[in-house]
Amino acid sequence: MTNLSEAEIKKLTEEAVRQLGGSATPASIEKVVREALDAVDKKTQPKQAPVISPGPENPVRQQRIIVTAFGKNRSGILAGLTNILARHHCDILDLSQKILQDFFTIMLLVDIAECDLSFEEIKKNIVQKGEELDLKVIVQHEDIFNAMHRI
Repeated sequence: MTNLSEAEIKKLTEEAVRQLGGSATPASIEKVVREALDAVDKKTQPKQAPVISPGPENPVRQQRIIVTAFGKNRSGILAGLTNILARHHCDILDLSQKILQDFFTIMLLVDIAECDLSFEEIKKNIVQKGEELDLKVIVQHEDIFNAMHRI
């Protein structure tokens, strides 16, 4: 992904919100921002990417996603969501959950670098499992999540 400054990401996200107007949702904003970043990457990407060895001066960038889910509490929610991640070799880096009376919320920070599915496929599987559990689930790349919360 293109390395943009915080001001550039904020401007891009604000433009996405402006374009979407009243129909702006986290998913639609993410889609518009991702398409814009992909377009920039295609324009600036060299014909053949240089090989960069990991080391202190070139740390390997993790591919991390944020999974947020909420809904009525019931047995099996945590197991249902985390089993999908484990089955596809995703690494849960951090997890926060809260139960407030009958309402359940969870937020997971997940490394998908070793995942055997694409981002879109793992997102589809997690959202589908959430629907089975009567949850609203949002899955976003960490960079998009951070950009949306800088505004």
